[in-house]
Amino acid sequence: MGFLDNALKKVGATLATKYGVVSSGKYSGFSITMGNPPKEKVSTAYSFSQMIILDSDKKEEIARLTVAQDIEDIEYIETIKFPSTGNDGYRCKMTFPNGETCNIDLFPSKLRVLYGNLNEKMRKETREFFEKEIEKLPQT
Repeated sequence: MGFLDNALKKVGATLATKYGVVSSGKYSGFSITMGNPPKEKVSTAYSFSQMIILDSDKKEEIARLTVAQDIEDIEYIETIKFPSTGNDGYRCKMTFPNGETCNIDLFPSKLRVLYGNLNEKMRKETREFFEKEIEKLPQT
């Protein structure tokens, strides 16, 4: 990888909108963002086919998960408080096709975009819970 490619990746990791954090399991301690394959045409829409795991401290991409292939299931576990802000969040268990799991803590302010891109992987109860939570959010 060339210097320019590496520099662009670091800029992308710095500017990426964070949708939550991995609180335990595989990828624990890393941030979650959403995106599309790097070679795909740039779009301003909130339609993403990939979940990207970032090390925010090092500004590095750790993993790029294609939602349709690399995520088996997402299940809501509980509503939590983020220690750093005191704001509520949603803890979910994410299961991969090989059976590995991780808990992801999702930011409520990003719930519409997450739901729009991950709802096909959500269990019915999780989908219904998030639909009700989205109704409570202020219109943007």
